[in-house]
Amino acid sequence: MKEKIAPEIREVLEAVHYRPAVSVILPFETKIGLMAELQKELKYAFDKVEKQLKEQYPPEQAEPVFRKLLTMAADIQVPANKKGIALFASPVYEKLLFLDAMVPARVVIDESFEIRDLVFSRKEQQQFILFLLSSEHCKLFMGENGQLMPVKLQSPDSLEAYWNDSVERVSNFTDPDEYKTTQVEKFMRQMDKELQQVMNSHRLPVFIMGTKTILGLFKSITRNSSVISGYAEGNFDNASVPQLLQVLEPAFAAWKRRQHNQLLEQIEQAANEKKLATGIQDVWEQAYQKKGRLLIVEKNFTAAGEHISDGKIVYKPTGKENDFHLSNDVVDDAIELVLRYGGDVAFVEDGSLQQFDHIALIQFYV
Repeated sequence: MKEKIAPEIREVLEAVHYRPAVSVILPFETKIGLMAELQKELKYAFDKVEKQLKEQYPPEQAEPVFRKLLTMAADIQVPANKKGIALFASPVYEKLLFLDAMVPARVVIDESFEIRDLVFSRKEQQQFILFLLSSEHCKLFMGENGQLMPVKLQSPDSLEAYWNDSVERVSNFTDPDEYKTTQVEKFMRQMDKELQQVMNSHRLPVFIMGTKTILGLFKSITRNSSVISGYAEGNFDNASVPQLLQVLEPAFAAWKRRQHNQLLEQIEQAANEKKLATGIQDVWEQAYQKKGRLLIVEKNFTAAGEHISDGKIVYKPTGKENDFHLSNDVVDDAIELVLRYGGDVAFVEDGSLQQFDHIALIQFYV
């Protein structure tokens, strides 16, 4: 089974809690002048960090943490296609990560690091498998954040390799078209086996592209129909990567809508079976008791609060944040608890869970 927590998230999650733990999250858009703009935003964020550290901690605690932030930010090189940056620093830990999704700007100073944006970025990371089919050849790609990377198949990816010699063709087939149809079907069956092997190694959404005829043939013989996320019809033999991605957009959007609807169906089922907690107070208490199987939360919902005792909080919803949110976020704490105790987290659009006070927790079935 694929691990729910990515290694970089687990590292931050399991970092030793030690005050002050500073999290700085910044979004950015790839453009000319990015580095100058990013350094400007970092300075603005660091000014807030420095001010709050001086107000809350003695110099011997505040200054080493602040120096770590400055050191990490001094020589940043932004990789292509990234949309944000996260810096974490405490007296015993420091880490810089780049994000794959746009997130709100935040500065959080607490006893643990802010991880919801790391989790959200990972969930929003658009990784997928693309299988480009034709009657003559097939191509397999791994897609991620606007890029397509070719994957070499173990079997030949051209129909020519499956074309038997002319003696067999003459002895067994009187119609060349019938022979070609049989060979193409044989080719598609082998490609379906190749697809199965890739899917066993990578639990990602799978999209198939090809002409109407070849898609019809593939659909009739594939053993993977239940896990294929979508199809796109057309002749893409000479299509560029941007063209392929553009054609794929509607199929990808439809798949995202189905994922969203499935989450709502899971909430309804859990409610019927009395395995659902809703609202931040109830969700927090159940997560604290290690009962959280799947936490579903609106992506911009926050709840500032104070922990008054084990499993108890005093909170007030804050709605959408202003720039550089500085108060403790109980939602982030709930996310951390659910992940730490073996559950998973999913994000939905704002307003989707209004009837559940913006957050819902499906409990483990026992």
